[in-house]
Amino acid sequence: MEISDDWLVERLAERDPAGLEQLMSQYGRDVLKLVTRIVQGICSNEDIEECVSDTFVACWHKIGEYDAHKGSLRTWLLILAKYKALDYRRKRTNIPEQEQHVKQQLQVLHRSTSEKETEQIVLKKEEQEELLQMIESLEPLDRAVFYKRYFYYESLEAIADQLGLTYKAVESRLGRTRKQLRQRMITHREEGMS
Repeated sequence: MEISDDWLVERLAERDPAGLEQLMSQYGRDVLKLVTRIVQGICSNEDIEECVSDTFVACWHKIGEYDAHKGSLRTWLLILAKYKALDYRRKRTNIPEQEQHVKQQLQVLHRSTSEKETEQIVLKKEEQEELLQMIESLEPLDRAVFYKRYFYYESLEAIADQLGLTYKAVESRLGRTRKQLRQRMITHREEGMS
């Protein structure tokens, strides 16, 4: 039986383990499929399981950041999973890059963040949130195609088969959607500057 997102969020916010257990039961398979798709062939099964666990731990700790007005709990959870999986992928494919990243992070800790850097970080986060809102406002079929391609990394052929579309139709929808989102982001930036 599927439990409402509101109930899950409330339980997680109250640090109720039953909420986490239900969240894992309800969305665990989706998270596992996404993580597997992103790290397949690069990470071991143990790494995949660890990444899935890390995703749910991140959700437990960050539940206060979830905003139902910007999308469903499932979508938010899958975004967390995507970034966790990409981190795992990056770590397994380029160890020197990982070491360089750690050095950069240490340098950042040693110097104080300037006001301008802080402003840029805040603006980037606002831009990401705006983009998520734009994606959520797409027509349902366009939104499904977009998520399947760019969040779940599904092939155009698989998307076409699942949604009963031709390969060309999927390709066209993605092109139009990217163009539409790009234009809306430009408009949003211009409005922000005026």
